[in-house]
Amino acid sequence: MSRLRVKEGIIISTYAKFLFMPEIKLSSSIYQRLLRRSLSFDDTAEDVISRLLDQAEVGTSSNRKDSDVLVRNEASPPPGSILSVGEYWLPILSIIADAGGSAPANDVIDALEERMGGALKDRDRETLRNGEVRWRNRARFARLRMKERGLLSNASPRGVWEITEAGHAYLKLRAR
Repeated sequence: MSRLRVKEGIIISTYAKFLFMPEIKLSSSIYQRLLRRSLSFDDTAEDVISRLLDQAEVGTSSNRKDSDVLVRNEASPPPGSILSVGEYWLPILSIIADAGGSAPANDVIDALEERMGGALKDRDRETLRNGEVRWRNRARFARLRMKERGLLSNASPRGVWEITEAGHAYLKLRAR
């Protein structure tokens, strides 16, 4: 079975380009709904769709395990009680630029803790149900958003965060 990668507007097969794999086009609103149903960064579009199909075929059953819940039910923190994802951008870009343009994800996040420690709020330091500290999770979401904006590379090796020319320009413009 192939793994699928989701980009807004289309699901792309990562199988060898010589094999024909069907593509499913998605509207932006459907793509956003699909993202809300993902359970982790490792969740593929196929995983989410499979769970939805299983639920539709079986119906809502009372014997479903907590780990099978399709939509996150953890309450969102009130506005202002945690840092916004955007507040992570400049420190992350700066750390990567200072490291020579790329760095292992864990090194970036460890350096981020030192750099942002005083700015983090109590709710940022809470542990989520998945066991990860909230600010670390939000830093990973910040990276995802920066990749979508072209500030970080999509082509860097797994586990490595790499700044792009656009990221350098953004950093130079905003760091004033």
